[in-house]
Amino acid sequence: MLQYALRRLLLFVPVVFGVLCIVFFTVRLVPGDPATVLLGPEGTDEDRARITRLLGLDRPLPVQFGIYLWNALQGDFGRSIFLGSSVRSLVLDRLPATLELALLAMFLTVVIALPLGMIAAVRSNTLIDYGATLLALLGVSMPLFWFGVLAILVFSLRLEWLPSFGRDPGLFPAVGALFSGGSLADVWQALRHAFLPSLTLAFGAIALVARLVRSSMLEVLNLDYVRTARSKGLAERLVVNKHAFRNALLPVITVVGLQFGTLMGGAVITETIFAWPGLGRLVVNAISQRDFPVIQGSVVFIAVAVSVVNLLVDLSYAVINPKIRYG
Repeated sequence: MLQYALRRLLLFVPVVFGVLCIVFFTVRLVPGDPATVLLGPEGTDEDRARITRLLGLDRPLPVQFGIYLWNALQGDFGRSIFLGSSVRSLVLDRLPATLELALLAMFLTVVIALPLGMIAAVRSNTLIDYGATLLALLGVSMPLFWFGVLAILVFSLRLEWLPSFGRDPGLFPAVGALFSGGSLADVWQALRHAFLPSLTLAFGAIALVARLVRSSMLEVLNLDYVRTARSKGLAERLVVNKHAFRNALLPVITVVGLQFGTLMGGAVITETIFAWPGLGRLVVNAISQRDFPVIQGSVVFIAVAVSVVNLLVDLSYAVINPKIRYG
């Protein structure tokens, strides 16, 4: 397994390089440039040319890419054109908020979708199964931004149960402060702020994973070894949980791991709706301002995070099914 993990780590190099190439050249194909955004409509052509030269955007694209790649290899992703701070500090400052949202969404996906799909499979063709299927259809068909707006209207404006925007004080800082004498009230407040955006982010993933668990469980429940376990007189709960669910879990884990990347990408929309101060909102603002270094650095960090999660998912196969060995 160690050799497999090392090979996967080596694959990070072409993955990150490919992401760098795609993002670097794509952002420069979008109409507009930082000089025009900086100066506004009152800027003259001479001023735009001077700003472009100061930013190094007047050089040929291969030269710009070579300089950027050399600096990135040394951990320098440049400085934000509009904020003035280094891209690395901006990303590291915003990354915990996005990870908080993605991890909470992943937690909600697992604790809701796995039991829901398993119960729907065991109680196939019942009202529970039909209700789970209806929820899955809604989750797949409803746009993320629309569900977020509905959640704000219902839970924030109508019922006044949860805040509609912001991240104060933040779950990670609140939990960290709890170990140094902080208050549980801060943790509860952070959870109240994070629940709506994380549920919005997780809604589509819940539907997808629940449908996959149901279909995978139905397939496993009809296999010979499950019928053999039942014929031995084992309790139905033991048959379902130990024999069926564990073997049905392997394809589900793959999809759940891939969903982490989807959740990180979906955070761009969710953070905009709920004014969540994370990496996605930083990218949205950077795109509107044509802040090339921030866009490039943020996407690279997200790509690395998703690659690490996918590696951990692959390695978890051997833990769940001891028959799997990596050569």
